[in-house]
Amino acid sequence: MLELVLSLSSGAVGGLLAAVIAKTARRFRNIIVLVFSALGTAFSWRVAGLVFSGKAPGIAGEIAGLTWRLEPDPLGAVFAVIASTLWFFATVYSLGYMDKKEHLPTYYAFFLIAQTATLGVAYSGNLAALYFFYELLTLTTYPLVIHLRSPEAMKAGTKYILYSLSGAGAILIAIVITYNLTGSLHFGGGPILAGSTAAGLNWLLALFIVGFGVKAAIIPLHRWLPAAMVAPTPVSALLHAVAVVYSGVYGILRVVYSVFGRELMGNLSLARALPWVASFTILVGVIIATQQDVLKRRLAYHTISQLSYILLGAFTLQPWGLTGAILHMISYSTLKITLFFCAGIIAEQTGEVNISRMDGVGWSLPKTMTAFGVASLGMVGMLPLNTFWSKYHLMRGGVAAGSWPLALVLIGSGIINAVCFIPTVVLSFKGEQKEHPPAEKGIGLAFMLVPTLLLAGIAILIGLWPGIVWQGVQGVVDWFF
Repeated sequence: MLELVLSLSSGAVGGLLAAVIAKTARRFRNIIVLVFSALGTAFSWRVAGLVFSGKAPGIAGEIAGLTWRLEPDPLGAVFAVIASTLWFFATVYSLGYMDKKEHLPTYYAFFLIAQTATLGVAYSGNLAALYFFYELLTLTTYPLVIHLRSPEAMKAGTKYILYSLSGAGAILIAIVITYNLTGSLHFGGGPILAGSTAAGLNWLLALFIVGFGVKAAIIPLHRWLPAAMVAPTPVSALLHAVAVVYSGVYGILRVVYSVFGRELMGNLSLARALPWVASFTILVGVIIATQQDVLKRRLAYHTISQLSYILLGAFTLQPWGLTGAILHMISYSTLKITLFFCAGIIAEQTGEVNISRMDGVGWSLPKTMTAFGVASLGMVGMLPLNTFWSKYHLMRGGVAAGSWPLALVLIGSGIINAVCFIPTVVLSFKGEQKEHPPAEKGIGLAFMLVPTLLLAGIAILIGLWPGIVWQGVQGVVDWFF
C-alpha cells in the first residue's frame, strides 16, 4: 500500500512545494520538480511490479456513504507506467523549454498535480474513484492550457472546460444508472453489468462513450483538442500523448471490459457500430491533419486519428485486437511526444511554426529532424519502429472479429500518414540552411534535446525487441480474456 500512496502523492507534494518556493529560487525549484517527478515514476514502476506479481496494493474508503477504491489491475498499471515515465521526460524537457518563461511557479505546481490526477485515474478500482480523478484532471490541466493568459489561450481554455465538463456530466448520469441497476461500481470480480437484461443498455453505453469520448477526441467531440495547442509545447505533448487523451481512452477501455464486458457488448447493436465510428475517426482525423500547415495543429489532428487505433482494437472484443490496442498505447505515446518535442525545439530555435517554411531547418537542427524522421516512420507503421507491431495485431483483431475491412482502414491510414509526415522531413533537408534568429545553445537546448533523442531511441528499441513490453501487454489481455 505504501508504494501506491507514494506513487500517487509524489506529484501533488512536488507541485505544492513548487508553488510556495520563492520565484528567485529557480534552480532549487527545478531540482524539486525533477526529484518529485522521478519519484512518481519510480514508485509507479514499483506498483506495476507488485500488480504483475499478483500482489496488487489497494486502498478503500467511504465519503458521504459513497465507497471509493484505489486498486490497480494490469490495465491500470500499464497506463500508470506510461503516464509517469513520459511525465518524467516531459519534466526534463520543460526545464529547458520553460526556463525563461513567465508564471513558472503556477506552471510547475499544476504540471505535477496533474500527474497525481492522471495516476489516480489509472489506479481507480471503481467508477466513483475514476470519476473523481477524471474531473480533477480537467481542473488541474485547465491552468496549463491557459498558461499564456492571452485571449487565444483563454478562449481555448473555455472550450476545453465546456467540452470536458459536458462529457463528465454524461459520465455521471451513466454511473448513477449503473449503480441503480447493479448496486455496485467496483471493477473487480468481473464486469459490473455482466448478465444484465435491463432495457436501455444501448443508451447507457452511448452515455459512457460520449462522456469519455470527449477526452478521447472521437469525432465530432474533438474540437477542444486543436484549440488547446495554444498551450506551451510540454503541455501539448502531455495533453496529446499521455494525460488527458489517454484518460479518455482508458475510460472507454474500462467501460467496454470492466463495466459491460465482452459478452454483453457483443449483444448490443451500438457496440457493433463502434468499430466503424473508430474507423471514421481514424481516416477523417489523419486526412484533416494533412491539410494543416501549422505543425502543432497537424500533430493535434493526427492525435485524433491515432487515439481511435486504440479504441478500434478494444471494440473488436478480440484478444488480438486488445493486444494491438495496449501495444499502441505504449508505442504511439512515445512517438507522439517525440514529435511534439521536436516541434517545440524547432519553434524555439528557429522561430518557424509553419511546415511550408521549414525548408532547410534540417541543416540547422539535424539531430532534432532525425528524431522527427524516426517518429514519422513510426506513425506510418514501418519497421523497425514499435507501431509496426501494434498495427499488425490490430489487423489480426479486425480479421478475427470477422471484419476484414478494418485491416484495410489501417492500411489506408498508414499510407495517408506517410503523406502527412514524410514530405515534412524531406522538406527540412531541402535547399540550403536558412538564416534564423540567434538560437539558444548549451544546457537549455540539452534539456530539450536529450529526452527527445532518448524517446526516439526507445521507439526503435521496442520495435526491434517487442518482448520488452510483452509481459505487460499479455497481462492486460489475460486479465480480461
